[in-house]
Order: sequence, then structure tokens, then C-alpha cells
Amino acid sequence: MRKFNVFIVFFVFYSLLWSEKTRGFGREEISPSHFAAMNAEQQQKRVYGTVTDQAGETLPFVTVLVKGTNIGTVTDENGVYEMNIAGDATLIFSYMGFRDYEVSTEKKTRIDVVLLEESVRLDEVVVTGYNTVERKHLASSIESVDMERVITRPIIKLEEAFAGTVPGVTMLQGSNLPGSIPGSISIRGISTLQNAAPLVIIDGMEQPLTDVDPNQIKSINILKDAAAASMYGSRGANGVIIIETNRGTTGQFRVNVNSWFAVQNPLNLPEFVNSADFMRLRNEAHTIQGQPLLYTSEDIKQAEEGITPNTDWVKEIMERTASSYNTTASISGGGGVGTFNLMLGYVEENGLNKIEGSDKFSARFNTNINIADRFILLADFYAHRLKVDRLRRNNDGHGLYQIAWRMNPTQGVYYENTDIPNHYMLHNDMNPVAFIKEGGTWNYMYDKSTINLRPRYYITDDLNFEGNISYMIDKSASKWRRLTHKFFDGDGKPVTTWGNDIGAEQNVSQSQLTGRALLNFEKELRGGKDKLYVVGGSEIMSYIFTDYREITKASFFSKLNYSLADRYLFETTVRTDGSSKFAPGNQWGFFPSASFGWNVHNEGFMRSIRESGSISNLKLRASWGRIGNENVDPYLWQEVVNTWGWTMRVPNPDFTWEKQNQWNLGLDLAMLKNRFTVTADVYKKHSYDLIYSDFPVPPLTGSYYLTSSVNIGEVDNKGWEISAKWSDRLNDFSYSIGGMVFDNKNQVLKAGYNTTDTLIFKGTNDRIWYRGIPINNYYGFETDGYFQNQAEIDATNAKFPNTLPGDIRYIDQNGDGILNDEDRVFLGDPAPHYNYSITLDMRYKNWDFSMLGQGVGKRVGRLGGQEGYPVYVDGGSNNLGAPRQYYADNRWTPETPDSRFPRVWTGSSTNTYLSDVWLSDASFFRIKSLQLGYTIPKVSNNIRNLRIYFNAQDFLTFTNWEGLEPERDGGNGAYPRMATYSVGFQVTLF
Repeated sequence: MRKFNVFIVFFVFYSLLWSEKTRGFGREEISPSHFAAMNAEQQQKRVYGTVTDQAGETLPFVTVLVKGTNIGTVTDENGVYEMNIAGDATLIFSYMGFRDYEVSTEKKTRIDVVLLEESVRLDEVVVTGYNTVERKHLASSIESVDMERVITRPIIKLEEAFAGTVPGVTMLQGSNLPGSIPGSISIRGISTLQNAAPLVIIDGMEQPLTDVDPNQIKSINILKDAAAASMYGSRGANGVIIIETNRGTTGQFRVNVNSWFAVQNPLNLPEFVNSADFMRLRNEAHTIQGQPLLYTSEDIKQAEEGITPNTDWVKEIMERTASSYNTTASISGGGGVGTFNLMLGYVEENGLNKIEGSDKFSARFNTNINIADRFILLADFYAHRLKVDRLRRNNDGHGLYQIAWRMNPTQGVYYENTDIPNHYMLHNDMNPVAFIKEGGTWNYMYDKSTINLRPRYYITDDLNFEGNISYMIDKSASKWRRLTHKFFDGDGKPVTTWGNDIGAEQNVSQSQLTGRALLNFEKELRGGKDKLYVVGGSEIMSYIFTDYREITKASFFSKLNYSLADRYLFETTVRTDGSSKFAPGNQWGFFPSASFGWNVHNEGFMRSIRESGSISNLKLRASWGRIGNENVDPYLWQEVVNTWGWTMRVPNPDFTWEKQNQWNLGLDLAMLKNRFTVTADVYKKHSYDLIYSDFPVPPLTGSYYLTSSVNIGEVDNKGWEISAKWSDRLNDFSYSIGGMVFDNKNQVLKAGYNTTDTLIFKGTNDRIWYRGIPINNYYGFETDGYFQNQAEIDATNAKFPNTLPGDIRYIDQNGDGILNDEDRVFLGDPAPHYNYSITLDMRYKNWDFSMLGQGVGKRVGRLGGQEGYPVYVDGGSNNLGAPRQYYADNRWTPETPDSRFPRVWTGSSTNTYLSDVWLSDASFFRIKSLQLGYTIPKVSNNIRNLRIYFNAQDFLTFTNWEGLEPERDGGNGAYPRMATYSVGFQVTLF
């Protein structure tokens, strides 16, 4: 808490320092006409009025700006505003959750305004990549994230905001390990062998999602189809996430604070059998296997009486309740010289023991500087330091839990009744509690800094030139420390010593330099009936690593959007990219796209329907585009020779881009005076020249292991998405109910160079490609129950050696009497299907309530490792480990021949081969977030909009999954998934 208090003291001091100096400052961006207005000597005109909502309630702190200038003010707590302007002008009224409203001051002094709630975002300006376009003029598939749902939730990592919030976007979270990425994000499925993560652009810079605090974000737009993502060409095949952070606002000095504290409880911890049952099961396995019994009746009796230890190792390593807390603050304002926004953040995660955890400091400073007439500089600075604490013995964060799963309950933590302090029992040099207490620490530190300069010069009011120079440096280091500790046996004799070990290392650092030049043209034509957007430019990027790797990229691009009579929408993009990652002669790729939109509601034959409010928006969209994927390491096309002169990688001078063609059809609909909205899309993605960077090739003389990088195979992804929302208001009560469902199916069209090829992946026999199969698939044996006795085994030709009663009976697919790879078949698709979510938002006076539920309608999961098998199986000795109680209750015995699982066993076993026995229904529905809040509009003159809230996340799940966590496949142990309960507040100062 000491760091937290220092942070708050600094924040309050800084706020007080600036409160009077910047009061009345202004807007984030200045148009060219403002500079002339500042110098003009015109007669001042007083304008005043009141701003209310549709119910007649006054709206405090509404922003009122003179269009095209920095001049502005805000309404007071009674919704009243007053300002002086030079002559006649147009005023813009803006308020979160309501539509912007423009009104002319000509022949008016008092102007009262009624703002309409923004249930449909037709007039929203969307960041599409290098420029902005009004949503009503878009013909491509771009989805905006509901930022109110993001900033009101206690989210530490931004990835969590994508679970169940955007159609077509999937985020499965497997654990809540402090300091780690919670899960991977995929947009419209996976269609590559390489990294399938989407491209993330933050304020024009390519950065990871982990670099931004959710409270610092103004907008998130997701470019889903090729017509939108082709603006990023070679990097757009996995989708693009465009993030804009908050900037200062003219006329307002604001200090916003968001702080919350949370506790976490593990979900679905493994329940292992107790000591007595463990002994019985080991004896049962030895009996079936014809081996001597390990435990006598007396041993089992002592276990039942509590004489023998009965240790729950998972609970032993959970020393405390996990917790986290977060405080973020922003100080923003502006005036004639520009605007600024200083955003500070501190977040701390405390794990389930006193060592595991992380903390992160971040600072972001965004400023707009009016340098001269028509010349504006957007300058952004960002830095963070992330510290992650792990155990030295298990420094990946999950290893401690893997070891705890492998310990059996008969093994104690300490020797009893001895005079030796901390007298740990070691079992094959393992004791998870000793790892925590005596095993030492491993500390990671990650530093990142960015500078982002975007000068903009307005050649005319409609044409501007924008440059962009950005630099990012990413450094990391680690250190470890363990003090000497001696271990003794039960008689007090020395057993072993964990020696003193102290060290540190500097990891590979990365720097990223980007230079960009843009021409941006935006103009209304034909008296405002049409609108044209044109952007063109060039970009070069350079990545340098301290291990001597270098990557260079260059791009040329242009995009045109045209709205004809606000009815017919045209978009086209042309981009060409070059990358040093590919072989000479194959380094450049060409990525075009085109789309068409039709605003049907603006047609003459729709006038009566539109004016009645029955249909206020009906847009049809169609698009096609080509995009690429180059998410691979550099130098893959070159030859690699080891220190003995052996060729390890065969060069491939034809190695080149991975490409994807995609079409999309879409519908946007708003009905019943915008109370009901629907968006629907259907699409197809065809990926070809897929990159396989580790393709095995026949060995040459002097080599034993050879690979090459090749472009191989073709994959189709087909999918659909639909989302709907109903919003309404009854006096002081407003509500909205929303839902979405989407699905994506992929299929291999060509596994190799021909449609008849089959591709078995190096390092795993459980993954195979051939025409018609999903790219990520379960490929194994079909089964026909279990062998019930030796007679059945003897009568069956197709069986593995050493088969015993209770073992799995595998089906001999080709009937040749031999079980081998020829008998394996496609068993299931692990991808989530029929993803869906439900949202409910209600507001009554100052109370608000929200709920987000997320689910997967169909998914096949694999029960691997100890989540499925009765003991730890590593191919060698597996004397450690106890069965899960669920397995023990459902195992085969002669008395239970139709059980869910095979017999209990020890040692390696053919029962662990991938088969339909180990596949299970992993569909689920989860209450993702449940929140109740209360807002006090005004506490004092300098404290307003104080909101206090309680939030519960991931606390309730409905599933038939037989493992522990339906969002991940089974395994041998991992940091658990958590339910989070938090309380927090948000407040605006000054």
C-alpha cells in the first residue's frame, strides 16, 4: 500500500497545482478556421440557455463548443450555459451517451437544447486506419466496442474486454495468472499456421494490447472484413484493432479518478482422492496388472484413522486469498495553445502465495499543440514498468501447480514432532510448499517507452498533410535469488542441500521506428449531398533486436470513400507492402479491396416509413478484398548451418507472403425510432500460400534433422454474425437488452501442393491435415467400450500389446487386424462454435445495473493429463500423482463394466492415446460480469459524478465439461481460473 499512497499524494499535488492555471482550457483538436477566428476583431455576442434530455431533466457538464474553434464552455450543475462568441456561429453540444447536436446562433440569443440518447450511432465518426469516416458513410464491416461497458468494469488487462462484447471476436481465458496475458484473441476464426493474433494499432502505433490501460481509451474499432483491414495490407489477415486514447478537451479542466479493490476465489479446483482411496486404487491397478500389492490392510486402516498423512497439496500451496487493486487518474484540459491529458495508472495483482504477483506503473501524456496558423502537433508519450514475481523453481507461474497435482495425499509436508525448524519432507526432491518457502524467487522486469509525434498541416480546410514519427523501445531483465537451505530426513540426518544461487540476466531488447507521410482530403460536394474521403501515403518500419536480428517493412497505400446522395457508398483501397522477412524477388505483395453500401432508408420510396420512425436506418453492405499475413520470424528463407557444419535449415528462394481473399455481405437496421437495432454479416475467407516455417525435409549427408520454410496449403473460413439490441425509456427508468451470436467454420482445401496430399505435423501425431478437415482438429482413434475380460482380449486381433481388462477397445478402421496410424480418424473440432452473449443494462435515477453473460454453444474439449488420466503420465516413471475423485467415481471395474473411463493404471499406458474417450462437451454459459452502481451527481463544487459500484466477474458457470475450466483443455496443472469480486469508485474533480 506504500506505493499506492505515494501515487495518490503525487496525483493530488499535481491536480491542485494545475487546477487554477488551466481552468477553462479547451478542445482536443483545432481546425484551420480557428486561427483566423482568433485574430479577427468581431463584435462579441452573448449566447445562453439550458440543456435537458427528452424527459426534461437538466444535464450538467455538457460540452458546448463553437464549431471549428477552441471556444467553448460547459453547462453547470443545473444544465445552464453562457458564453460570448464573435458574431454568428454554429454551436456543438456533446454529452456522453447522447447524440451530438448542432445549432446556428443566427438571430438567436437564448438557445435551449434537448439532447437525444444515442441508441444508434449513425453520426458517429469511426477511426478506420489513417483517417476517420462517418459511420453512415461506411460500406465495410467495422465494429465499435461499447466503451462504457469497458471503463465501468474492473478490468486489469484489456484482452478481457473482448470476451462476449463484439460479434466475430473470440477470447477464451484459461487462467488468472498475475502478470500474464489472459488469453488469445481471434477475429473471425483462425486461418493460418502462424501467429493468429490480430494487429493492434494504438494512436497510430503498432503495439500490444497489454500496453494500454482500459481507463485511458476513448474508442476501440475492429476492422473485421478485408475491405476495412486491407488498409494494413500484409498485416491485416487476422483482423485489426484500432485504439484511440483520451485527449484533452477545450474549456474543461478535469481530474478523473477510478479506483477499485478486488478479491479472487479459485474456480473448480481439482478434487483428488484421499489417502485411503489412493492406496486402494494403487492396489487395484497392481492387481489388474499382475503386480505385487503396495499397501496392506493395516496401511489403509492407518490412512482412514488419520495416522498416515492426508495432504491436499493444492490447498497447501494456496497461502492466501488472491487480490488486486487498481488506481488510474487523468488530468486534462486545454486552451488557446492546445490541449493535454496526463494519465497515470498503478495496478497490483497478488497471487495465491506470498511470492506470486505483479505490479505495473504506467504514464501516458497526450497533447495537441497549436504551433502556428494551420499547423498542429499531436505529441504522445507513454511509458510503463511491469514487475512480475515468480518462484525460482517454477518461474513460468504454472509449474508450482503442476507439481502440486503430481504429489499424492500420503505424502506429508513436514515431519511431525521434531526439533528441526521447517523440517520439510522431500519426495524425489519435490515439495511444493518448500518451493514457496525455501526455493527462492525469480523477478522479471519489463520496461517500455514510446514517443509518437504526429504533425498536421492544413493546406486548405479540406486538405491536410500529416506526418508520423514514432519510436518504441522494449526492454526486459530478470534476476533470481535463493538462499542455502538444508534438508533432513525423519531421523535428523542430512538428505540434500538447496545451495545459494543469485544471478541476473538482460533479455533481448527490441526497438521499433516508424515513419509515415499522409495526405488526407475530406470534402462535401454538390451542396452537401455527397461526401468524399481520400487518404494516401507511405510508411516505413524498422525493428532492431539486440540479438542482431533486423526487420524492415515499407508500404504505399491509398483509400477512397465516396457517399453519393447519402444513399450509395463506395470504398476502394490499394496497398503494396514489402518485407525483408521474405526471399529477394518475393518481398512485395499487392493488397486491393472494394466495397459497396446502400443506405436504403434514404431512398424516396422509404420517406414515409423513415419519417414515421418505423425504420430509421437500413443499410446493405458488400465487400471483397485481399489481405496478407507475415507474422513469422525473419531469415526463415535462408540456410542455417550449425557449428559442426551441418545444414539445419534448407534455403527456399521462393518463400513469400501468406495471402487471403475475403468477401462480406452485411446488413445494418434500426427500427421503431431507433429503439431496436440489428447488425448481421456473412463472410468467406480463402487463405492460400500458408506459411509452414518448420516443414520437415529428407535429411542430407552430415545432417540428422532438416527443416525448411514453405508456402503450402489452402484453407477456407466461412462464418456469420448477428447482433441485436432493444433500448427504451420509461420516465426515470431506462433499459437496454442486447444479444449476439456468431459462428465460424474452417476447412482445409489443400494440405500440401495437391488436393490429395496429407500433412502430418512435426512433433505431434495428433495433428494432421487433409482435404475437408478443420485446421485445428482432434485426430485419433474411435473406440468401442472397454475390454471386459481376458477372453475378449484373446478373441480380438486388433489390439495393442499388453492389453488388460478395463483397457480401451480401439476400432480397427481398415480391418487389417493391426492398430496403427491408418486406423486414426477425425474425431472433433476444438474451435468454439455458436459463440453468444447476452447483455442487460438498466438505470433508475442515480442507480445503474448491468449484466454480461457469455457462452459457447458447441465446443469439443480434450481431457488430457491429470484432468483426465488417473495418474501423472510422462512416458517413464509415474509413481507420483493421485486420480481426480471424478475419475475414481467413474472408472472401469469388473462391477461397473459400462463406466465413463477405463481402468486405473500405473506406468505408461496405451489408454492415453488420443481417442473419443478423452473428448468431452466443453460448451458453457458464464456470467461474465454483474455490476450495481450508484452515482452522486454533485458532492461539492469541486467533486462531482461520484459513482460507487460493486462488480462480480466469472462467478457463475453452467457447463457439462468434465474437466476443470471449459475455456481451456485439460492438462497437468495450471494456475486456476478465478471468480473476482470488487468494489470501486469513479469521480470527477474540479
